[in-house]
Amino acid sequence: MKYIYLILILIFLVACSADVTNEPKDYSDETISKINKDKAVKHFIDGSLLSAKGRYAEAILEYQQALKYDNTAGINYAVSKDFLRLNKLPQARDYGKRAVSLDSTNTEYLNLLATIYTTGRNFDSATVIFEKIVQIDSTDFQALFSLAKLYEKDKPQEALNLYDKIIKEAGPQWNVLLNVADLNERLGNVEATIKTVEELLDLNPTNLDLKKLLIESYIKTAKYDKAIKLCDESLTVFPDDFELIEYRANAFVQNGKWNEGAVEYKKLVESDVVAFENKLRIITGFLTQVSQDTSLLSPTKDMLYHLDKDTTDWQVKAYLGQIFIDEGNDSLAINYLKDASKLAVWNSQIWMRLGGLLFDTGKYEEAIVEMRKAVQNFPNEYVINVILGLALAQEQQHKEAGEYLKRSVDLNPTDVLALQAYGFTLNQLDKPEEALVYLNRAVELEPENTQVLGVLGLIYDDLEMYTMSDSVYHRALTIDPLDALVNNNYAYALAERGTRLDEALEMAKKAIDVDPDNSSFLDTIGWIYYKLGDLEKAKINIEKAMITDPDNPTLLHHIGDVYYKMGMSDKALEFWKKALELGEEDEDLLNKVKGNEND
Repeated sequence: MKYIYLILILIFLVACSADVTNEPKDYSDETISKINKDKAVKHFIDGSLLSAKGRYAEAILEYQQALKYDNTAGINYAVSKDFLRLNKLPQARDYGKRAVSLDSTNTEYLNLLATIYTTGRNFDSATVIFEKIVQIDSTDFQALFSLAKLYEKDKPQEALNLYDKIIKEAGPQWNVLLNVADLNERLGNVEATIKTVEELLDLNPTNLDLKKLLIESYIKTAKYDKAIKLCDESLTVFPDDFELIEYRANAFVQNGKWNEGAVEYKKLVESDVVAFENKLRIITGFLTQVSQDTSLLSPTKDMLYHLDKDTTDWQVKAYLGQIFIDEGNDSLAINYLKDASKLAVWNSQIWMRLGGLLFDTGKYEEAIVEMRKAVQNFPNEYVINVILGLALAQEQQHKEAGEYLKRSVDLNPTDVLALQAYGFTLNQLDKPEEALVYLNRAVELEPENTQVLGVLGLIYDDLEMYTMSDSVYHRALTIDPLDALVNNNYAYALAERGTRLDEALEMAKKAIDVDPDNSSFLDTIGWIYYKLGDLEKAKINIEKAMITDPDNPTLLHHIGDVYYKMGMSDKALEFWKKALELGEEDEDLLNKVKGNEND
């Protein structure tokens, strides 16, 4: 280090400027210059020692003192370098520019300034500096490489020319070849990369990195047989090389030889040498292929099972859960997603996937349990609030459902599902006017959403705003004449009002055609037949509805009315009483029971 500092001192003695501060009046210019240079050298050496110890801020102060006595390029360069080490880019840039302005041919100074520009993502300025370096020294391969990297985006052919120059003059280098291969691929010139690497391998046939680059290029150009042959040759020398096995597996898979590919991938997954992260990456790649060819599902599942035995990683559980969702095995999918949510409590996506699956499969109570946990961790996650609110609504817990659905609307005020669900829940809470506000907002966002229009029709009907109700229902059926739910609800509304019964019957038939076993649809058409006086058809349809929904108080009420009209008052009374026991709140029904009990 002592000799280095002596050399630096000599450099600064030669390269210094004539700037002088605190000039003593009694000294000659030559004496003053020597005194200032000595002071500058002392501060510079002190700064260099501090910089060597990593005390960059203190070093900068010493350098700045040196500059007061001798404003040389070298001292400005040293200041710039330490500012860069402290990641203070504006200061590093300013001192770097001063160094270059004082000595514009020093490539070391220019390289530092270019590095500062690159670090600050000022690529245009970095390009200008690297171009200047190359003009000064065309053999500065690091500058050539950096300039080629900067050219890649806007001047790809010039970048290739620079890479070729480096290869020809400095010999093959892996990072340069890799950039050439990637750039040629983007330009559609992979064949050029293959030719270059093949020639290089003729000169250096044992270079494994070059072989891997060539294998990769073969795969990219669909030369799968060549890729597999070169893999086999290389594996004889390096039988446990992870990348070679993966390349071989990939070549098989890309060539449509899925079974052979799966065998190779399985070797990697079952290996004790391969890191878990690499195994997971392999399976992730395989899962991507599964989406294109379901025949890969079985081997992929086998690999995940193997990995699942040796780890408790949440990703493995999540992948298995997704596979079982795709297979339609909801029970196993739910189990794996539950495990994944316990292992990755912080992952909102897992919770959302689990909640959505539970809700979609009608497991509303489970959905409520899991989403209550999730909402504790993600109170402002819109989807979790929606799922919890919808599940609570399905379980008739409308007050609590309203809290979460309101939050979901606040979090995402333009989401039609949240607006519709919250509007429906408000109506269930006997707040129809508030419900209409949110539902009409949803219609403004999606004017042709027949589900929202259907809920609007229900509420207007309940409010006895029949003109509005009929208008909304008609609008929905104009959009989708076969919408089963709208047809059913409109038909039932007309039946309750005892009007346009023939039209109501046609709508009810359309609903039944779509879902012939739906208990609500069967009740509607049965009730219309009752209103039309066709008691036998009324009885058949309502009793069919009761097979799947035997404790529905509305169905019990209706079948009681049918039996009463058929002259079977005792049986009618039996069903009416049961309807009351199960919560049917209807003054007319209560009067029927009282009147017939007295009889």
